[in-house]
Amino acid sequence: MKRWTIVVSLLLACLTLPLAAAQDTEESDDANLKEEVRDYPPDLTEHIRPALPQDYNPGGKPALTVVPGISIVDVVVSNTNTNLKNTNTTPNSEPSIAINPNNTNQIVVLAFSGGWGATAPLWYTTNGGTTWTLENSIPNPPGLTQDGCPCDQTPDYAASGKMSATFLHTDNAGIDVYSSMTTGPATKSDWKWFTSGGITQTTNQTGTGNVDQPWLLMGVDPQKAGQYNTYVAYDDFDGAPDMHVAVAEGTDPPDFTLDNFVGFSGGAINPGQRLGKDITRHIIYSLWQLCPTNLDPNCTNQNANPKTIYYYLNRSTDGGRTWSLNGTTTGWLAAVGQSTQPNPKFGTVNALLGGVDHIAVDSNSGDVYIVFGNRDSKTGNNRLSIERLTSDGAGGLKVASTAFVTAQSQTALLSVAVAQNSKGTVGVLYTRYDGIDSATKLPKFSVWLAQSDDHGLTFSHTQLESFLSPVGNNGNSRQRVLGDYQQLKAWGGTFYGVFAGNGVPFGRPFANIDPIFFKTTPTN
Repeated sequence: MKRWTIVVSLLLACLTLPLAAAQDTEESDDANLKEEVRDYPPDLTEHIRPALPQDYNPGGKPALTVVPGISIVDVVVSNTNTNLKNTNTTPNSEPSIAINPNNTNQIVVLAFSGGWGATAPLWYTTNGGTTWTLENSIPNPPGLTQDGCPCDQTPDYAASGKMSATFLHTDNAGIDVYSSMTTGPATKSDWKWFTSGGITQTTNQTGTGNVDQPWLLMGVDPQKAGQYNTYVAYDDFDGAPDMHVAVAEGTDPPDFTLDNFVGFSGGAINPGQRLGKDITRHIIYSLWQLCPTNLDPNCTNQNANPKTIYYYLNRSTDGGRTWSLNGTTTGWLAAVGQSTQPNPKFGTVNALLGGVDHIAVDSNSGDVYIVFGNRDSKTGNNRLSIERLTSDGAGGLKVASTAFVTAQSQTALLSVAVAQNSKGTVGVLYTRYDGIDSATKLPKFSVWLAQSDDHGLTFSHTQLESFLSPVGNNGNSRQRVLGDYQQLKAWGGTFYGVFAGNGVPFGRPFANIDPIFFKTTPTN
């Protein structure tokens, strides 16, 4: 009996060892895949070159045209420092924006325009965007090492006039999210961080040292009249990754006492988690991507294409305390598409490590709009689709309509907003890749604002800028000349947006990516 016991034990050991080795390999592969698709570290390379004649007329057409009703400026060129256009060489990519509802002349833009020494920079205007100032006013979070971050960063104002901003930052634990609040963004002493023992506390309560891509919005707490909460979505890469939304309940500085799991992601794409808010009903939405590895073998390799993409949606009606939609607490499958993200690089120079999805809410009707990447299987073009979600009459949402936003073209870096006018005008900001310029061999891009007055069924398109990239493909699969996202927001009946564009057509003496600001008020 002993002899047979030994033999069986040896056989089991022989069988178990390969299984254990395979499991270790699988876990290692999963970890490597997650590192490949996370957007940290950002591309902070300074991409500059001398201006070329083609910068003014890429592809033989004017880079800029006068569009009635649209104001558009380069924040580096239209600046209180008139010499800044000659000296600024920072990347300036991945821009985000916040508009003060109490005074819409006050607008903040964040971008990769400099890292933390004692302070980090922001772009600020007090005259509605006509002129801007580069303010080095964001203090390094107390107790943290001054380094190349802030990395991912997004701001938003509350109707109270307070602004919160969230930043991806490195610390002793690794990579975490930190958030601050201010009523005077241009004043260093006005920025407040929540600290304990002189150390700034993380926004994220999970995935400590291993999180990514925070996204911030402010909104009224539906259960506490007059209280403005700060909501921060982030990706917990200790999971598959897992989607989380942290909430600071009316505190200044923001103290994130709530942190809830809202769903799963995974596969060879970045989740691209985005928040949307219904300012009338005080509902917060979370949208993200998942690549189903159990259904699509291309979801296990970032370079394999095309990939199946699931777009999941979840919501909170009680200030972020609980999350549920259509009977599920981990996200409802709202849309399915195909995509070639993150590689090959968009326009040969911009890996899509920030997702291809965004969400906005019509505050009048409560209708939800999601815009997402949707590759045309016949042409291979990565187009954009929009889905309108309406009430299903039972407390949930249903799909009311789906349509293409863009024609046959390669498009990405999208953002959607809904104007608070009688038509509920839907605006979609996006960048289009227009091929390689024959004269310079550089990639051509154009940035567009699409608008719809029929609930996203049809769109008119206005070109904001056409430009050449400052550089070509450098052979790095993580190269991102433009960044991972840009933003469009609406307040009242006006759209406010910022995108990554070339500064030469605006008056720069050399090619550099700059935050380009625009605003427009669609007719009712």
